[in-house]
This record gives sequence, structure tokens and C-alpha cells, in this order.
Amino acid sequence: MERIEGWPGELLTLSTGRKVFARHSEPSPGGSDSDGDGATPERPAPIVYVHGLGGSSTNWTALMRELHDDAEQWALDLPGFGESPRGGRHTVAEFVADVSAFLERFDEPVHLVANSLGGMICVYVAARRPDLVRTLSLVSPAMPQYRLPWAARATAFLALPWLGERILARVNGVPPEKQAEQLAAIMFADWSVIPVPELEFAAEQRARWMNQPYAETVLLAALRSIVVQYVQPRRRSAWGAAGRILRPTLVIMGSSDSLVGPWARGRWRRTLRRSRLVYMPNTGHVAMMEHPHAVAELLRDFLHDTGESRIRTPVSSRRTAGPGMPSGVAPLAKERMNATN
Repeated sequence: MERIEGWPGELLTLSTGRKVFARHSEPSPGGSDSDGDGATPERPAPIVYVHGLGGSSTNWTALMRELHDDAEQWALDLPGFGESPRGGRHTVAEFVADVSAFLERFDEPVHLVANSLGGMICVYVAARRPDLVRTLSLVSPAMPQYRLPWAARATAFLALPWLGERILARVNGVPPEKQAEQLAAIMFADWSVIPVPELEFAAEQRARWMNQPYAETVLLAALRSIVVQYVQPRRRSAWGAAGRILRPTLVIMGSSDSLVGPWARGRWRRTLRRSRLVYMPNTGHVAMMEHPHAVAELLRDFLHDTGESRIRTPVSSRRTAGPGMPSGVAPLAKERMNATN
């Protein structure tokens, strides 16, 4: 397999005054924009991706490859992560403002797709600015919960003042190869099934960011901001925001997610009655990296069923609206189990 390369991008200045690096992929001429009979349907809305804590826009490289001919795609590095320079503050509130400002650059609502911390951020964006969001898709969204998996409990110690800095100092003393193995064990259900070039690419991208002099400061600030979400009043909380989402929403949970426990899907069922919940066996925290083909099929199916996309979907995977459901919204409340690659 050839060496993996991230999609090209550019550094953009947002209306918040902060800068973000955004990678961009345009569909190939004659891709799925064509109906096959020479006709060209109206261009699908763009897809915008937001990564999680410690991640970057390159977390979406494999999925963007799968969906390359389906729609225009954008993946951004939040300020202080990936190729984006650090901002003044690195909190959930600041990131919500940044993502909203980025979406304001488009002349239409977008399909917003997010993972982990990015999921919490985009829940707030979709609740507060429904005018910017056409659909919302969340891969292992990091929402406040009091039953934490083992890796989440370990990560929580990093949020403690002084202790977090000491732990990171020890971690950085471990050889990069060992760090990559430890991280892969946390992020994936079975990282041995992932092509070696993909793993090497992910490890290189993370090591490149961690070598930035501000990386630890940004990581700890963002993590401590997540912890603050646990003490927010209900109406201002992430779950309160989730209950106000008006757009069709897809939530993907992995059975072996050691950072966001799969049991969180029960809270999602109670919070979003008209959402689609997909439970993926043999899947960890970053389904879009572990099983990109399966996630791409889920997104195509979801966007078609909600009536919010002109992306073509095989007839065999289409669903019909049930009684009592609003026009354009499929019966999404039932949980589905999805086979992985």
C-alpha cells in the first residue's frame, strides 16, 4: 500500500480572529455527481468534519477517501491542534464559536460530522445555530457521563492541576513507537486489522503535533474544559443542548470504545427521539479510522434517508418514512447494529 498523504489545505482566518487549518477535497469530475445517464443533479451540500481531543483533520483522511466522489469535503484543525496555531483560550466554548464561524463561510447549511470532543462541540453548534447545519453525524461523541470506561478514567487524571503536567512529562519520556502502540490500544478495538501505512500516518501526524511547544498546554486546557461540562446546569449543559437539536442526527457508537462507553447510547435514545443510533461491534473510539468503508456507507444511507442529500444510495439500502414521521425524516428512533468492514 502506498504511503498515506493528507488532503491539501490552507490556513484560514475566522471571524473570531483565530486561525484554523482546513483540508479540502473536491469530487472528481464524473464522480457520483452524475446520474449515469448524462444528467448532473444539483450539487450535494458540503460535508464538514471536526476532530476530537488530541486529534486533527487527518483523522478523517480514510473517510474522505471513501466519500471523495460523493460531495465536497472540509476537515478543520481546531486552534492549537494539527496545523492550526494556538489561540488565546482552548475551551469548549471557544471551539464552538470557531466551528460556527467556519460554517458561516458557506452559503448553505452543511452536513456536520464530528468525533469525540468534536461531537460535544458540534452538539452545541447544531443546537445554537441550526441555520448552519443540514444534518449532524456524531462518531463516539464525548458527552458528560458518570460511568466512565477505563481509558476515560485514566485520562481524567490529566485534568488535575500539576498532576496532569507530571503525567504528560512521563508519557513524553516513552519512545514514540511505544507511545503509538499505547494510543492505538486505546483508540481502536483491534489495531492489528488496520493497514500499517494508515497506522504509521496517524502516528506521524500525532508526533508532529506533540512536538509543538504548546501542544501539552493546549491538550490540558481543552481536557479541563471538558471536565467543566460535568458541572454545567442542565439547561446550559451539552445534554441540554442535545435535547434542543432540530436537525436529523446520526449517532455511531463502538462496542469496544474505551473512552466513550457504548452504554451512553441509552441516554441518546432518551434525548433524541428522532435520531438514528448505530451500534458497531468490534469498533473502538474512532470508527471512521478503524472501519472507514462501513462508516461511509452509514453516512450515505443516513443522508439519503433524511432527504437532506442528493448523494446516490443503492435501492437495497433505502428506508421509507413511517407513520407520524415528518416529511423528509426517516424512522430513525430504532437502534441498529451495523456490520464492520
